[in-house]
Amino acid sequence: MSSVSRTGSSGVVIRCEGCDKAYRIHPEKIPSGVSSFPCRACGALVPIIPVKPRDSETIEAGSVLIAIEEDELGKLIQRILTGSGFKGDLAGSGKQALEILSRRTSDLLLVSVYLPDMMGYELLDKVAGVQPGLRIPSILLSAVHHATRYKRAPTSLYGADDYLERHHLPDLLVPKIRRLLSPAEGSSGRVTPENLPPPTDEQVMLRRDLEVMERTGHVSEDPKMGEIQRMCRVIVGDIALYNEDVLTSTAPEKLLEAIASDLTEGESLLMSKFPEMEDQLSHLLRGEMLRLLSSRGIQIS
Repeated sequence: MSSVSRTGSSGVVIRCEGCDKAYRIHPEKIPSGVSSFPCRACGALVPIIPVKPRDSETIEAGSVLIAIEEDELGKLIQRILTGSGFKGDLAGSGKQALEILSRRTSDLLLVSVYLPDMMGYELLDKVAGVQPGLRIPSILLSAVHHATRYKRAPTSLYGADDYLERHHLPDLLVPKIRRLLSPAEGSSGRVTPENLPPPTDEQVMLRRDLEVMERTGHVSEDPKMGEIQRMCRVIVGDIALYNEDVLTSTAPEKLLEAIASDLTEGESLLMSKFPEMEDQLSHLLRGEMLRLLSSRGIQIS
């Protein structure tokens, strides 16, 4: 069996019912008598179901607004979305995302926990003011995708509907989007790696690209202080995401002690990128953590 999800001037996207791998085909180019093909991922037979646009009308793909600072990673996310029949619009900051939403709506928001001008959950709070009365599903994208100790299920999503860790972009992003946009068709529970079939060849390639990007994206022979501070903000954004219960239930004077192990993990990650700055990293990371807490109304002397 197969399902047709989108159609337009670029062909028809057909998905294998066995493993959900997407194929873009052009029905008018299919040889006469050919009505199916074997799925390259799982071997199941995929029927070809020609669907023509009504009255030459193009049906728009689902639109996802991607709010993320890193342009290269944003383009990789666009590749993932396009391969499954979605359209991705990039915004490099919270301000740019709000400007886009002031002109047109999106079906879903994918928001990095860290943005250069605001935290991701601050953007989600502001969206309601730009799109009054309209509830846009949203996914928070965890900023650091190393296997650090503080990577665990968040205790709060700050109003978002779901969250995603970066290393799971190739395999979990599209299923999570489909669950949020078509809840009647999907499971009522959260999408997790255990729910999915083995990765397709395309997902494996995307995962490799993501790993290469992570290895090379922040390394520099002469790193600038601004880049170190940006990475500090990325780390404290993740710490806040995964420790919301601690931030809201711990007395301010004991808060840094309560998250000390997470800060230590963050320092280790910074050390792996900027070993020559070892004597300054702890101070810089603590300073960014204090700034984030201050923005949440938590003052630590």
